[in-house]
Amino acid sequence: MKATPKVNTDGLYLEDTLTDNAFTGVVPFYADPILPPDTDNDPEDEQPEEQEPEIAGYIVGVPVPPGLYLPRFDLEGWKEYQEAMAAANEEYQDAYSEWLSLPEELWGEGLTPEQIEALHPPAEPTELELLRTGLEEIRQTTEEQQEKINDTDEELANAKENISNQQQLVDTLGSEQVKQDLTTLDLKQQNGVLGAELVKKDISILDLQMQNQVLGQMLAALELKLLAKETGGDANV
Repeated sequence: MKATPKVNTDGLYLEDTLTDNAFTGVVPFYADPILPPDTDNDPEDEQPEEQEPEIAGYIVGVPVPPGLYLPRFDLEGWKEYQEAMAAANEEYQDAYSEWLSLPEELWGEGLTPEQIEALHPPAEPTELELLRTGLEEIRQTTEEQQEKINDTDEELANAKENISNQQQLVDTLGSEQVKQDLTTLDLKQQNGVLGAELVKKDISILDLQMQNQVLGQMLAALELKLLAKETGGDANV
C-alpha cells in the first residue's frame, strides 16, 4: 500500500489516502449520499428517488512534488494529457498494424541474376535428344547436297548447250574459206576444253550422288534407332 493524494474538484490537495502500490492515473471519488428525513409514511407507499452520485474530488496517482504550500493538481491538463495519449496510442496502433503488413516486402533477393542462373545449369541432353539432333543435322546436310546436285545439273545443261552451239559454229565455219581454218581450229580447241569441263561436272555430280546415298543410309539408320528408343524396343543397325 502507498499514500496517494486526494484533491477536490478544483484540484486542491485535501489529504492522502491509502491505495495499492500499482495504482496510477486519476479516478474520482464521490460524496456520501444525502439520506431523506424520516417520515411517518409507510415506506412501501413512497420509493426514494435514485440520485446520481456527486463527484467530491479525485484520487491522483501522481506523487506531489515537495516544496508546495497548497498543492493543486491541474485536472484540465491531465484531461488533455490523457486525450493526447489516447490519440498517440491510436496513431501508434495504426502505424503498428500497417507495419505488420510490411515484413514480406522487406525481404529481397541477395543474389544477382547471373548467380541465380549459375545455380541452374542447363540439363545434359539425353541419348534420345542427341539422336534427334544428329538426325536433323543429317537431313539438313542431305538437303544441301541435293541443292548442289541440282545446281551442277543446271551448269551441266548449260555446258552441253554451249558445246552444241560451238559445234554448229564449227560446222558452219568448215564450209567457209581456208583463211578461216585457224578460227575453226581455235573453236575446236575451245570445244575440247568444254568437253573436259563437262566430264568434270559429270564426275562431280556422281560424287555428290554417292555422298547423298550414304547420307540417306545414315538417316534411315538413325530413324530406325530413334523409333526403337521412342517405342522402348531395340534396333540392331
